[in-house]
Amino acid sequence: MDSTQYEYLRLNKYLLFTIGIWPYQTTLQRSLVAIVFIPIIVAQVILQGGGMITAITANDIDSLLEGFAPFMISLMCLAKYINFFYNFKQMKRLLDIMREDWEIYKKLRNEYDLLCEQYAIGKKITISFVAFLFGLITPFAAMPLLLNAADALGLCNISDDRPLAFRVEHFVDVDKYYFPLLVHSYIGTLAYTTIVLAINSIIAVYVLHESGLCEVLRFKLENFVESDAMDVKLHANKRDDKWYENARDCVILHKHIIEFANILEDANTTSYLLQIGFNMICVSFTQFQAVINIQENAALAFRYISVTISLLCDLLFVSWPGQQLSDSTERIFEFTTNGKWYLSSINCRKLLMMMLSKSITPLKLTAYKFYTLNLESFSAVRFIFYIDRSLNRRQVILKLNDHSGPYRIIIINTKFYTYIDIDN
Repeated sequence: MDSTQYEYLRLNKYLLFTIGIWPYQTTLQRSLVAIVFIPIIVAQVILQGGGMITAITANDIDSLLEGFAPFMISLMCLAKYINFFYNFKQMKRLLDIMREDWEIYKKLRNEYDLLCEQYAIGKKITISFVAFLFGLITPFAAMPLLLNAADALGLCNISDDRPLAFRVEHFVDVDKYYFPLLVHSYIGTLAYTTIVLAINSIIAVYVLHESGLCEVLRFKLENFVESDAMDVKLHANKRDDKWYENARDCVILHKHIIEFANILEDANTTSYLLQIGFNMICVSFTQFQAVINIQENAALAFRYISVTISLLCDLLFVSWPGQQLSDSTERIFEFTTNGKWYLSSINCRKLLMMMLSKSITPLKLTAYKFYTLNLESFSAVRFIFYIDRSLNRRQVILKLNDHSGPYRIIIINTKFYTYIDIDN
């Protein structure tokens, strides 16, 4: 990999290397990381799932509800991780294509600058996402540590209810294994957070490379006719027609852009369906927990609010690359029609017509064709909270932005909750 390109991808490499899925790791390096990393994340999801199952058998609804969100988050992260492993060759192929494209366009000054501009955006996004997500997840993870510190200083007594990041008291003897469980929960949370950061950011980089190629195509289309002369040879020989060769290069690049996007879509479409399903379920429950605890336990409510924001940010970061891909490829039609095609030969125009026919519909990332990843889909669901203190009950309203479906209202009383559908 070129040194300049490597500098742009350095943080992405470190994140992927840490969890053992950097495509250019040796087999030995990947195996050593997997021996340590995989048992940590598998043990955490087993503890969370076991804690939920035993909470059901113990009829402990509070433990069940509190443990549901962390379990769903773990499943969502596992979906990302397993998908990357399963489609490892395709993910590596995308990086290989990026390296090949870089080698081609670094020899061309204007095209190289356009690629560098997109890579710089990718680097900034990765750094910002790392800082932002770790900042949001810190309140959720730090609460047990702060309570233990306060207990050690004599400020409070937590011997009867020792806090953990998730509830497992019905599954494991917490009093006996508290500190191993506490340490493992922190390491596991860090591991799952790294999975989200590593995979989401590298997919964003893939899409931004695609955006860079679209910008290169724009530049080529604007300049494929290098003259303003009006004496156009409409039936020029293909071998002697320089503008035809330039247009042919544009068509080949456009085909390359489509193939790159198709590889990215095929490698992630099933995973996106699972991720979005787990994310939506988990967001509903974290908001549910935040609302029912906002008066009795504000600290716990704040923890769930921070997790909700983290999940919505993850959904946003999953949706944004799809929006970026659609925006970049949607403009190809405009780039083609704005060029100097009217100064080219008939053969050249036929080539451009082929490209126009394939650029009418922008490229998309989807969740198994059921859900299109873009900002419009992200904003289609609005969560509105309403607390009716005079009636001593809490209402959570979910409004779908299609203007046709019902509102879903969850009314939670002290001892029970019901679901009510009402028309718009």
